Amino acid sequence: MKKEHGQVTGLIWRGAADLTTYQKLRDYAAAHELSVATAAKQIIKQTLDAIER
Repeated sequence: MKKEHGQVTGLIWRGAADLTTYQKLRDYAAAHELSVATAAKQIIKQTLDAIER
């Protein structure tokens, strides 16, 4: 699979707002000793689980 410019963890990050969000994700991943992809999956799962309640 060929990645597009700015694509990380299957998501495309473009623009200043996206870059800020990605940096927060990267910082979260580092703080929890996770890869960015694993951190993204964890946050998505936790968020979806929370909104299903």
